[in-house]
Amino acid sequence: NIHLVVMVRGGIERYLKTYKEGGYWKGKNYLFDKRMDQAPPEKSQQALEKDVESHCCICEKKYAQYRGQHKCAHSLPSGLQCSVPVIVCDDCQSSAESRPGSLSCPLCKENYQTPDAAPDLIGQKRKLGLIEKDGKDLVTGQRVERKRDRQTGPSQRLFVGKIPLTVTASNLRQAFGALGVNIERIHWIVDHVTCAFYGSAFCYMSSMEDAKKAQDLGEIPLLARKSKKKKYKNNRGSCPIFVRVAYAPLGEKEIWPLDAHVETEYPPLGTCS
Repeated sequence: NIHLVVMVRGGIERYLKTYKEGGYWKGKNYLFDKRMDQAPPEKSQQALEKDVESHCCICEKKYAQYRGQHKCAHSLPSGLQCSVPVIVCDDCQSSAESRPGSLSCPLCKENYQTPDAAPDLIGQKRKLGLIEKDGKDLVTGQRVERKRDRQTGPSQRLFVGKIPLTVTASNLRQAFGALGVNIERIHWIVDHVTCAFYGSAFCYMSSMEDAKKAQDLGEIPLLARKSKKKKYKNNRGSCPIFVRVAYAPLGEKEIWPLDAHVETEYPPLGTCS
């Protein structure tokens, strides 16, 4: 009956180093290295023993040390062995070694069944307010991309990535045009908070045939630039730059481009307040 599950920022080890008497932590932290387990460094042994709720999987005596590398031998519905590490006290070590097939973890003893689908951890974080509106995960510090209900089939709109920050709309049109495909309009993709351009754009092609041809190429070479590093030079002394191309079908309710959109020659510099 657990009503609230939280994630500790920085991990349990950092929490125990910060709150040396344990804080809200109860028991020990199982580790996968030679230390085996970790406890609050300034918590008394008596208090640690009082926290113990785990038992030896054979005699059911209270015990809180993983020793002997014993694992649960219970078979899961998938046919695989559970193999979760189990606790065996000192008195039962010889019995565990002679009958390893009898060992079972607490969950398997309760006939726990693993779920058919993985939990939606991102959705749970959103409900807890751990992911900001701009997609930043407050726990990991990384940005979370929202999944979109979007088709993966052919589209006249293409996503173009790995674009140099100094590129212009004319550069893109010239690069695509050199391969016999034409861009009808370009929409620079920017950060919705800062309006800064980070090297990607939507390009709406003149026809489905042009879109398919560009997609089949996968990469489009831009005009070569001079390179001071000899190891990157080709025979002409320049280094080609390739942008990546992929279909970008519209979502079911997506309106694109917006009526207010105006194509610009240069990508935005980021002027949003």
